[in-house]
Amino acid sequence: MTRSDSSSTPANFPLSGFTDDLTRLMVQRGVTALEPRPDLAHGRTALLGLTERDVFTTQDLAFAFLGAADHRAAADAYRVDASAFQDTAGQRGAADVAQFARAAGELFDRYGVMALEFPAGSFLGFRATPQGMRFTVDGVQLTLRGTPVLP
Repeated sequence: MTRSDSSSTPANFPLSGFTDDLTRLMVQRGVTALEPRPDLAHGRTALLGLTERDVFTTQDLAFAFLGAADHRAAADAYRVDASAFQDTAGQRGAADVAQFARAAGELFDRYGVMALEFPAGSFLGFRATPQGMRFTVDGVQLTLRGTPVLP
């Protein structure tokens, strides 16, 4: 993730801690990837986070979810309890996106994150490699607000 240019962005933001917690949340909820919708208008940016009107949104994002077997394997690999979310693996919809957004909102509040911005071509999630699945952050911009409230 890259930080947006802002004088209010603290240099000591715990980026690796935030990324680790976001990865674990994605695994728990069975989210394999977030990226801008393919039909995103030229010059627009997809958003996960707070809008200028202080509303948490998943605007213009495409969500991909893990299948049941991959969800179990990822949860085991990351030592995450995903049992409450595995029953619906493979049958995900708007309710799952909304639940993920609520949980992401709590995570963002804890770290003082305003939003993750996804310009065209950006990606956040798991990609298959010859060695296995790799968590990848490509082109996503991080915008912070105020002071984080870390645990």
